[in-house]
Amino acid sequence: MDTKNVIAAISLSAAVIVLYSLFFQPDPAAIKQNLAEQKKIENNTDTPSLDKNENFAKLSRTDALKENDRIQFENESVIGSISLKGATIDDLTFKEYNVELNKNEKIVLLNPRNVEDGYLIESGFVSTNKNIDIPDASSVWEISGNKRLTNNNPVKLTWSNSQGITFEKHISLDDQFLFTVKEKIINSSDKSYNFYSYGQIIRNKIPEISGFYILHEGFLSVLDDQLIEEDYDDIQEKKFTQIAQDGFVAISDKFWVTSVIPPKGKEFKTTFDYKNKFRANYISTKGIEVKANSSIEEKIQIIVALKE
Repeated sequence: MDTKNVIAAISLSAAVIVLYSLFFQPDPAAIKQNLAEQKKIENNTDTPSLDKNENFAKLSRTDALKENDRIQFENESVIGSISLKGATIDDLTFKEYNVELNKNEKIVLLNPRNVEDGYLIESGFVSTNKNIDIPDASSVWEISGNKRLTNNNPVKLTWSNSQGITFEKHISLDDQFLFTVKEKIINSSDKSYNFYSYGQIIRNKIPEISGFYILHEGFLSVLDDQLIEEDYDDIQEKKFTQIAQDGFVAISDKFWVTSVIPPKGKEFKTTFDYKNKFRANYISTKGIEVKANSSIEEKIQIIVALKE
C-alpha cells in the first residue's frame, strides 16, 4: 500500500466532496429519507459498548513511559513505543520535524493515557457475552518472538484467558507512517463465541487550536464518501454516530492526522464522543462467530502522519 497516497487522500477528501456537493447535490427528500433510515439502524444496532471503567493516576510523560514494559519501534520517519499494558500505540515522535526552527526538539504527538495530554490508539475485540474474559486497557500482553518493531521486522503480541481463548496482535510498520495490525482470535474451547472488532483514538483534552477558519482541527471522517468534520466543543455537547460500509475515523490537527481504517468490506458504526476524554472509534455492526476449535482474523490500518 502506498502510504503517501493514503495520507493525501485523507487530506484532500474535504475538497473533493465539497466540489461534488456543489454540482451533484442529491434531492432533499431523498436525503431526509436516507437519514431517517440511517438513524433507525443506529438506534437498533446491538453492538456492545466500548465504555470502560478506567482510573489512572496522572503522571509525567517520562514516568508514564517507565511504568510498563514496552516494545520499541523505529523507521526512517517515526520513533516510539507500544505499551504492553493494553497493547496501545501511545508514544510517537516524528524524527524529521522540529518544534521550532533551528532547534533540535522533535514533534511528539502520541502520549500515554495517564499523562495530562494523553493521546493514543487502541484496538481489539469486544463481546456482548459478559462471561468471556477479553483483554482491555489494563491487560498485560506478552511478546512472542521479535522484541523490536521496524519496517523490516514485525512483532507479535499474545494474551490468553482461562477459557481456552487466545488473542493475538501481529503488528507491522512500513518505512513511513503506516501501522498494520492483524487481530486474531484462536478458540481452543468446545464453545462458540461472537466478537466485534473495534479501533479507537483517545485524546484526554483539547490541544492548542490555531483558529484558522478554513482549516479543520478536530474529529474527521469520510464515511461512504461523505465528509464528516466535528469540532471538539460540539462533541462535548452531543456525540456523533453513523453507520457506514467504507471509510476511516481520524482526529486532525493543524499539521498532523491520526487515523484508523477499519477492515475492508465490513459494515461498522463510527462514534465521536466525550466522556472525560475525547474518543473517535469504530466498531463492527455484525458479530463474527468464532466456532469451537477455530480462529478468525481481522486487519486494520493506522496512520499517524504529517498532512501532505
